[in-house]
Amino acid sequence: MTECERIISEGVLPASFFEPETICDFYVTKERKKIWAVALDLLFKFDDVCRRHNLKYSLAFGSLLGAIRHNGFIPWDDDIDVVMPRVDYEKLRQLKKEFENPYFLQYPGEDEGYLFSFAKLRNSLTSGISWAFRYEDFNQGLFLDIFPLDNYSPENIDLNMERIAQLVAECSARMRRSCPIPDDNDKQKLAQFPVVRDVQTLSTEMNNVLRQYEAMETDKYIIWSCLFYSTNKIIYDKAWFDELIDHNLYGYPVLIPTHFDNVLRTTYGDYLQYPPINQRGTWHSSAIFDPDVPYKEVIVDLKNKDNIIILPR
Repeated sequence: MTECERIISEGVLPASFFEPETICDFYVTKERKKIWAVALDLLFKFDDVCRRHNLKYSLAFGSLLGAIRHNGFIPWDDDIDVVMPRVDYEKLRQLKKEFENPYFLQYPGEDEGYLFSFAKLRNSLTSGISWAFRYEDFNQGLFLDIFPLDNYSPENIDLNMERIAQLVAECSARMRRSCPIPDDNDKQKLAQFPVVRDVQTLSTEMNNVLRQYEAMETDKYIIWSCLFYSTNKIIYDKAWFDELIDHNLYGYPVLIPTHFDNVLRTTYGDYLQYPPINQRGTWHSSAIFDPDVPYKEVIVDLKNKDNIIILPR
């Protein structure tokens, strides 16, 4: 039984959910609907654990935008993002046993080789493989991205963002080390860091930089661990997240900020305006997304195709 078949059989989503359709002039295929279904199943599991343990979270970025503007996914999106105050993010770290197979809670430095700057909840029976890191040993199932909301201080902001960007680049290079057939882009990134530091050292340093203002009283949050947007687009008033409300997403209540308008305008400006049609497309075009096949099987197939034998490092 595939994960999508399980999701239907357990009544998480109806079979009709998977029917292809055109939304906002964008054709949503059955395959994309399958990816959505796995992502929603991850979100609903995450929401259940958070509510039972009184942890605060909120939909974020494109997922929050989709919930408000489309009452669902942005049609050309393919994953889900959430944010959590750092204190709740760290409490969640201690609840890994709540996520039994196929669910897998993944924190940097705690899953062999995983060096992203934020956590993910994975489905181990699917594939959400980053192409550059396809030979790494960490779990690469389809995912829910979990970003911590950290305390923000304007002091040394440019220096801090530069340091975080350098660490992210070094971690990215570290995760490319396992690829025996690096392309030109891989070689360029690897050349920037000729001295290879171990996973634990890198994850510890990243954690310390992200949490440097944890003990300080501040009135703003920043998502230090997200470099997809310019700095001014990831700084929010803490008060905007003080109160969370339920929002119906495909028949399930999930949490969003009461002040979602302020949050979305900070990141996207006039978020109700759609991008041009030629800018609507798959956001993870360099990844291998397969909702029907476990990532371990896909990676074995990739190695066989490339006739690659991975030696112990």
